[in-house]
Amino acid sequence: MLFLSPITAITSLYVAVSYGYLYLMFTTITTVFQETYGFTTGTVGLAYLGLGIGSLIGIAYTSITSDRIIRKKKAAAANTTDTDTDTDTDTENGGTVKPEYRLAALPLGSFLIPASLFLYGWTAQYKIHWIVPIISHVPIGIGNLIIFMSIQMYLVDSFTVYAASAIATNTVVRSVASALLPMASLPLFDTLGLGWGNSLLGFIALATIPASFALIKWGGYLRQKYEIKNL
Repeated sequence: MLFLSPITAITSLYVAVSYGYLYLMFTTITTVFQETYGFTTGTVGLAYLGLGIGSLIGIAYTSITSDRIIRKKKAAAANTTDTDTDTDTDTENGGTVKPEYRLAALPLGSFLIPASLFLYGWTAQYKIHWIVPIISHVPIGIGNLIIFMSIQMYLVDSFTVYAASAIATNTVVRSVASALLPMASLPLFDTLGLGWGNSLLGFIALATIPASFALIKWGGYLRQKYEIKNL
């Protein structure tokens, strides 16, 4: 599925970037806050609160808004003439529900991650009060969960009976990225510093933003053209 379905490949690489960044932060936060802000071994764990709070907000946001967006778009589709030839996954109550509706919040998550990386990198570089870089972790926690949850639901709706295989493919790719990317984190920061090191990561994250809009616009076409069936 990774090689035969463009949707699976794009979403797997997309999640791999966001999850790789999350695990990169897991491996570097302790070093940054101990060396830059003088946190002790006993207190440095508190620096992870920003990521934790952000992740909780991301879960809550996705849980609250996802079905509301589906109902809103479904009602709108029921009141208009549907000229899209895409295959719908749900046509109950006279409306149509397409898997791409699950991606409505994806651009928001995509913007939050680079914004968080830029803020975190330069506030830590200039040793702004420690609360600021911790707060800067909140957006990356929100963005990561929005991306993860949106794509997981999208894969389930897109592949139905093959959803488990699609999610497994996504899991393998993001797990490899999460294992390998942190290995380069400390050498990266040693070479470029916290400011430019995180900025480099932020620029890469910015480059992935168009993929979120592309999936929303052309995801249905790709699902039809490269349909996975009879495996």
